[in-house]
Amino acid sequence: MLKLKKADFDEKHRFREAREEGLVNCVSCATMTDGTNTQEGPAYCEHEERLKRIKLGEYWSGFWGEPGESHNIASKMVCDGYQSKPLPEGVVVPELPRKHAILLETQWRDPYHGDPNCPYVIEELRIRHEDGKVRGRTGGVDIVDNRDRVTGDTIRDICEMPCCESKLPYQVLNRPNDYRRRVGIKPDGTEEKVWVRNGIVKHEKKVNMSLEEAESVFDLEGFNHINARSVHDKIVAVSNHLHKYCNSLGSRPLSKAANPVWLNSSNFHILKDSSVDDLGADIWVYDNRLFNVEKGLEKPLSELKKIPEGLIPCMDTEGAFSEAERGCFGYNFSPSFSFYGVIKKLEERVLISKGLNRFLEIGAVHVSGYEHMWGEFGKGFGAIESFHEQ
Repeated sequence: MLKLKKADFDEKHRFREAREEGLVNCVSCATMTDGTNTQEGPAYCEHEERLKRIKLGEYWSGFWGEPGESHNIASKMVCDGYQSKPLPEGVVVPELPRKHAILLETQWRDPYHGDPNCPYVIEELRIRHEDGKVRGRTGGVDIVDNRDRVTGDTIRDICEMPCCESKLPYQVLNRPNDYRRRVGIKPDGTEEKVWVRNGIVKHEKKVNMSLEEAESVFDLEGFNHINARSVHDKIVAVSNHLHKYCNSLGSRPLSKAANPVWLNSSNFHILKDSSVDDLGADIWVYDNRLFNVEKGLEKPLSELKKIPEGLIPCMDTEGAFSEAERGCFGYNFSPSFSFYGVIKKLEERVLISKGLNRFLEIGAVHVSGYEHMWGEFGKGFGAIESFHEQ
């Protein structure tokens, strides 16, 4: 095996700042020696590809340009050469079917992992086995179906470990990713997006309700009175309720969808094109799998003979979106909105004449923003909070 000098090793294995949730860093790596107390004493990396071991330390400035004393940075750093320690007896790595991915609870189900042996997955399993928590989150591994995604499709975030990156051929992201940009890992969401039309995604059908039943899902008054320790817990309870009783909307015709539905912010966005005019809808949402927003509209909607594929008229009859916008007032971030609601038949003749037959009546709105800003708004309930330090 070719032995590498420090600079060559760091270049090959991308030695960098670790993700903030602290699942994976040099302390938990099998190749680190000494320095088990992350606050005191030196720590060393003895990876088999290194020419010689190196100290995992950062030096203070000394006199006359000489380096001063160093402090241990093992708990803050990680590299692509990370090696997991053996799992406790009885803990089994899950099988991952083809075109599926893994989301982790301690990472807020954000980065997708494409390899069950990824260090982040291994450490999540260890935390779960030991009944531990990271930033208040209990460990959990969830396998999600990506079979409807296509190569080049836009995705929130992917794990930067080589074992995962090589198996997740998607674009990152819908918006710049702070971690990837900070540590210099591309893609980081700042690149020009490649337009990929993906019209094959089926609508989820875990529930199928009548209009009356579906509308009752968005009566959230009762969540104001649940026994919860904080507003955060109430927001989580509302979110779990909406995810349980709403189907994720795919990119097939709206007439095929089962109520109630969820328009997630990964694929559905508010159309802010200057050509959007009053056609009877409160808000126009576009599906980025079907409508190329970079190209935009050729003419104002009222002048088009046919509304482009992927545009959905939305009615804010309960004022959930208006309330969500007011709730964000004063926060210094650009919020992202996800809509929940009921698909109904259109009665507006102008829209019907332009090729539409369904609209979304908004029942609830999910808000997310910088770091861990999160809010839920619906009939009788509205709350937003930042709990990124919890």
